[in-house]
Amino acid sequence: MQKWKGKPLTPLVGKALTNGMTNLERLMFRVKKTKSCWNYTGSLVDGYGSFHYKNRTYLAHRASYEMQVGVIPEGKFLDHICHNRACVNPAHLRVVTNKQNIENIAGPHRDSKSGILGVGWDAAKDRWVARVMHHGITYDLGTFRDPAEAGEAARVKRLELFTHNDIDRRAS
Repeated sequence: MQKWKGKPLTPLVGKALTNGMTNLERLMFRVKKTKSCWNYTGSLVDGYGSFHYKNRTYLAHRASYEMQVGVIPEGKFLDHICHNRACVNPAHLRVVTNKQNIENIAGPHRDSKSGILGVGWDAAKDRWVARVMHHGITYDLGTFRDPAEAGEAARVKRLELFTHNDIDRRAS
């Protein structure tokens, strides 16, 4: 084993083994398949895989889609239907607009006090508030004593306004 400053070097397992492979074979070399998702096990940034392809670094799910399905139209996005950022299964990816991608959000923001999408706390009113934003317009849906009631009001409004919110549609 090679050493540097007396410590063993980490072997370059992936690089040596992937020489001569096609791009798809190189990508799939770094994938662990589960019953539903194909989880990318290579470099991850904010949960998304990073893959070198066509002389530049791509998000792994975009590279997977292009190699297995086809070109992603200019100005379009890929939406993870499974809500798993590391997933590169093309069956879990759909071409959408930015608006549609935002509509299919998995849950509340990380800093949410309620833990419910569209529900926040209004300290001045000492109540939970329900809000939904669509096309830059904020819809204030009222104040509630119970965060679950506020969450239901927000969910119903999203069903009315959004076209790609799969989680809300499944809950109906």
